[in-house]
Amino acid sequence: MLFLTHALVSGATTRKVFFVGNSFTRYNGMPDMLRDIAAAKGDTLVYDMSTPSGYKFQQHAVLAATLSGIASKPWDIVVLQEHGQVAAFLPVPLATQCYPFARKLDSIVDENDSCIETMFLMTWGWCGGDPTNCLSDPVVCTYEGMQERLRHNYMEMAQNNHASVAPLGVAWKIVVDSFPSINLYMADSSHPSSAGSYLEACVFYSSFFHRPSSGCGYFGGLSVETATTLQRIADKVVLDSLEQWQQYGHYPYARYRAMHPAMLGVSFSNGCQRADTYVWAFGDGATSTEYAPFHTYANAGIYIVTLTASNECRSEVFSDTVHVGIVEDVAWRVQRKAGVQIINSGGGVVRFFCDADMHNGTMQVYDASGRKLVSAFPENGDVEARLAPGTYVLHVVLSDGPALVKRFSVY
Repeated sequence: MLFLTHALVSGATTRKVFFVGNSFTRYNGMPDMLRDIAAAKGDTLVYDMSTPSGYKFQQHAVLAATLSGIASKPWDIVVLQEHGQVAAFLPVPLATQCYPFARKLDSIVDENDSCIETMFLMTWGWCGGDPTNCLSDPVVCTYEGMQERLRHNYMEMAQNNHASVAPLGVAWKIVVDSFPSINLYMADSSHPSSAGSYLEACVFYSSFFHRPSSGCGYFGGLSVETATTLQRIADKVVLDSLEQWQQYGHYPYARYRAMHPAMLGVSFSNGCQRADTYVWAFGDGATSTEYAPFHTYANAGIYIVTLTASNECRSEVFSDTVHVGIVEDVAWRVQRKAGVQIINSGGGVVRFFCDADMHNGTMQVYDASGRKLVSAFPENGDVEARLAPGTYVLHVVLSDGPALVKRFSVY
């Protein structure tokens, strides 16, 4: 019987991004927040922006700073953010005052380099709705109605322009509905507070880098509890439904799952999107260019398996640690002698209740990047640790060898 688990290994990535928008993008130094989140996660953001206060797509389409900025570099992504009221318009005014200029800006991006990804920033409904347009359009009289209109219109813009969406408005609604103590608005009920801008930066991080912001040690001046809550919500909204937001674009996405149909043979299922070539490195010197390869390892062990998925524009790299080993007898013994019960006690406190026979072994906890965070000798008792939200791997090692590898999550 083959026993196999895996834990995400992150690799450093650089993204070059140009922001086109207004104060909703620029407020509270949001791009710098995003840069600092990326740096804390080992990644690099290179950015520039054209974000005059109150600007609309119609104005950006003829603004020299916007046009020259888009043309200034072979950006990876150009973000387009429409004025908060205009993006929530009814279909008729939207068709004349927004959509043609979204198309124009996307065409300018494409003229610079057809491989640049256009990504629309789905903004948020205003607290209490839009009072200016409420009489003519009752739907936007409430936050909920304005938010739903923004979601629909931005998704339509993405579809019409073969672009992606950063779903900030969806994450914003979860915070408004479920965490009312976190105020995302400034006093004007429209602009983002520091918490709102931090949420925006977290949504952008996951949208740009395809990795969770959770575990980031940069909190943007917020409390640890507030920042980690916003990280978790942004990650869930973006990464749990990534294809919903990026299905219309051409931004490649690399993922795989490792399965174990035979003793040392591992079957890899391909979860990539918008890619047409694949290069696998199995961590033992062997490689493959198959879509979904099967690989036989000579020896049990821990391997870093890397998949590079590419299309004609760019590549994305995804790596996982894959634990391969024959542990049938040991696994049976663990169930009888060395069981470990994991209890999430809340607030990041995790307790590991160990069986009596663990006195002859050690218990180790690794984070998703492979760092050892806990190493303990339980000796007929329990071990307590404080862990940030994320995914972890528990290793139990008895005196005569490895006994158990178990993956668990902290929320």
